[in-house]
Amino acid sequence: MKIYQGKVVLFLHAFPLNSQMYRYQFEALENEGIPYVAVDYPGFGCTQTFPSDYTIETLTDIILYQLGNQGVKKVIPVGDSMGGYIMFDMWRRYPELIDGMVFVSTRAEADTEEAKKARYATIDRIQKEGKDFLIEFMLDAQTSPATKNDPKKMELLKCIMNQATEEGIIKALKALAERPDNTGLLPSINVPAVVIAGEDDEKVTPPDIVRKIAEGIPDSQFITLKNSAHLPPFENPQDFNKILIDFIKRVWK
Repeated sequence: MKIYQGKVVLFLHAFPLNSQMYRYQFEALENEGIPYVAVDYPGFGCTQTFPSDYTIETLTDIILYQLGNQGVKKVIPVGDSMGGYIMFDMWRRYPELIDGMVFVSTRAEADTEEAKKARYATIDRIQKEGKDFLIEFMLDAQTSPATKNDPKKMELLKCIMNQATEEGIIKALKALAERPDNTGLLPSINVPAVVIAGEDDEKVTPPDIVRKIAEGIPDSQFITLKNSAHLPPFENPQDFNKILIDFIKRVWK
């Protein structure tokens, strides 16, 4: 397969993780000779916290500035959860950069008023108690029974989540709460797309929620992955990697 200069797969991570949630994809793409870029949002992983509050649009612009500096002209973004929201914004404002899209465990809808209030209540609690309660909650809510039964994988996931700063978590929660509704954008997406849900995702983005993205995009495929909840690339990398690499080869044939 020939990958032309200036084209990369762009990995956009879920909240409250960082780019290391895609560690199993890095190895698979390297074995195939497929170039990729993986980013950490401000306050997550290796990236310093942003000095002020920010929006999803701010994240998009930061990421695209970094890509421009690396000479990237075209991307296939892979976005899990929060990463999917950045993908929608990329398409809204910079569609010429995108050759294909891989949506994972995400939704097109904005937060309901109830969900928004819950995010701000979480912010208040973090300011009083710290982040540990949130990490424990996310470890439970985002993982499948198969993942929970793998102590090494759960410990690694906890380490990745714990790299997030409390300030970074708080600012990300605000950005998530204030993101726009993207349902009206779906019919305009005219590049190939694959939409992936975790079969066991009952608490965050159940498959029926994720499916709505595929139903709205003309050239799209919907897939549910077994032994996965909210983090299919991390929980079931073998099946996820096959889908991802097949999709990349189809788009960049």
